[in-house]
Amino acid sequence: MAPPYLMLPLFEETNGVCLHSLKHKNSYSLNLLEKIIQNFQCVGSCNGWLAFLDESGNPFLRRAFSTFQFNLPPKKTLQREVDDSTSTNIVKVILSSLDAVIIMYNLGLDTKIAFWRDGDENWRHLDGCRGETYYDIIFCDRTNMLLALGPGPSLESWDFTQTNPKKTMQIIQDSCPKTLQLAHQTFPTDLFSSQWYLASSPSGQIFMIVRYIGEFVRYDGEVVYEGDTLTDYAAEPLVCPYKTTGFHVFGLDLDRREWVDVESLNDLALFVGVNQSVMLSSVENEELKRNAIYFTDDYWERMDEDYSYGGHDMGVYSLEDASIQPILDCGHQQKFHPPPFWLTLPR
Repeated sequence: MAPPYLMLPLFEETNGVCLHSLKHKNSYSLNLLEKIIQNFQCVGSCNGWLAFLDESGNPFLRRAFSTFQFNLPPKKTLQREVDDSTSTNIVKVILSSLDAVIIMYNLGLDTKIAFWRDGDENWRHLDGCRGETYYDIIFCDRTNMLLALGPGPSLESWDFTQTNPKKTMQIIQDSCPKTLQLAHQTFPTDLFSSQWYLASSPSGQIFMIVRYIGEFVRYDGEVVYEGDTLTDYAAEPLVCPYKTTGFHVFGLDLDRREWVDVESLNDLALFVGVNQSVMLSSVENEELKRNAIYFTDDYWERMDEDYSYGGHDMGVYSLEDASIQPILDCGHQQKFHPPPFWLTLPR
């Protein structure tokens, strides 16, 4: 797989979008997607496909470099044994190598999983789901397996080579590494929120990534309480946008069926955000930084709360020294609409 492009709005124009190449360190205008990107929320990208939600929250797929568009079943077909008034909202879409589309969606306070295959009229539910909420999903092309990360943190898998995907096993149940147990000391929950991701390396190693986001971060990097943004010297609170400040990475030990601490990704580079997480070799892709996490903003709950920021939380995190560098020079830009995201393309 080629390194992802960063899709983001053009700074010089109000409605333009562009692709930024990490390899060539330049950007290309993308007029074909201008209206789509500006008007609809992107909830996924994979191998040249983009997944969007229309005005009613129903999903559709769009080719990045053509006008071809494909409508998926409406979200109302997700309802099962729930009251019609229960809120349903699709939050992530991924595509498998077996022509299946898999989604995560919010149902009330929980996050569920469903899938669709060509010929289906409705979204279908996976057999054997624990019935709890899920944090992230990935599809492993090497094994044709869907992996789902849940509370615990736990890990479940389904075999998609079958017409009706079967749950193969619950790989991990309630395996919490010590680093994760102690994380609240460094990243207390009253100052930080977290995002959880799954990723698969080119060799098939499974990783779990926890991203820590300071809820209110001063210009000097200090994470403060919301009340600390108030001041006697200004009529309005200080602008302290949310900001990613750290990551923890864990690897799956299949023999012991538990998560273990990972101090280094070695020559790997990881991409996280609204897209399905991607891991690539920095040896095969010399433009990538080794042992680094490239991240974009996927904090949907707060992205549109303020006119002065949102979509801004992106950068490159080094696991070697815990530093964060910008992906590209955006000056003092803090508001990005639409929010930047990674677009993966086939080689």
